[in-house]
Parts: sequence; C-alpha cells; structure tokens
Amino acid sequence: MSDRLFLLDKNYILKQVQSDLRLRLQNRLIDLIKEGYYTVFNPLRLSDKTTELINSYNGDHQNHFDELYDVVAGIYRFQIGDNQLEFLFDGSSHYDKYVVDWEEAFTNYMNELCTKKNFVLAGLELTVFLKPDNRIELAQNRMKVSIFDHFGLKIYKHKGIQALKDKTA
Repeated sequence: MSDRLFLLDKNYILKQVQSDLRLRLQNRLIDLIKEGYYTVFNPLRLSDKTTELINSYNGDHQNHFDELYDVVAGIYRFQIGDNQLEFLFDGSSHYDKYVVDWEEAFTNYMNELCTKKNFVLAGLELTVFLKPDNRIELAQNRMKVSIFDHFGLKIYKHKGIQALKDKTA
C-alpha cells in the first residue's frame, strides 16, 4: 500500500527500513494496545477475567495489522515530507538513522493512538478477543478511522494522502 501512496518516492532506504521493522513494530503495537487497555479502561489494574486474557495473550495475528502498518508508514512519509538523504557527521549509516527515526515515530504515534477508546477496543478485537467468525475488516476499519481522525488526514485511491479540509473555513 505504501508503494501506491508514494509512487515517485525514491527513498529506498526508508522503504527498506519500514519493511524490515514491520514484524517488530507490529509486536510492539500489540504490547501498546494491551497497555492502552489499562490506561483507558482499568487504570487501577484490577484483576479480572478480561485482564487475565489480555496478560496471557502471546502476540499472534500480527498480519491483521499489515494494512494499518502501511497506513502509518505512509503518514510518516507524508509528515516528514522532505525525506532526502542528509549529511551524517556521526559516522552512522542512513539505514541506522532511519531505523531510529522510524521506530521512535511509530512508537510515539501508537502511544498517542492507544489513549483512544475505539482504537484500543478494535486492537483488542483483532488480537486478544479474536474469534474465528469475526469480520476483522470492521475492526481494521475502526482503527484506520481513528488514525485518520487523529492525524487529520485521509487516503484517497487516486490522490494518495491528503490533509482533511478545515470545516470552519
């Protein structure tokens, strides 16, 4: 999906970094969603059946977050705008710099989103409370709507990522 959003983007290093970190960051997202449950719904961390299920969840179903990961990766590329290579004077490679930058940005984005009730509920529905008869697209769409609302952006099929127009103007 991110290739579709940035057809002319030639920053192959960032694309590679985002691809290489996919599984690790999706696992981090699952951990942040679990932590978000406590922040939003159970700040006292009282133990019950729900918390036991959440605590015992081992992190399967990362693939349910593939499209969400691509959306967030695209938003990152949209927000940093000028992602041309820069001179690095500390001796590190551009790959290493992008690993640090992308991992930090993703974690910050998810920390913000995991304070939103609908995002956390949809994330738990895709992981801890996933049932074989669930339509995962519904939970995925709720997560995407939360992301678009949070960032004030929308993804259009032919125009790519666009900022939402201010309704007050």
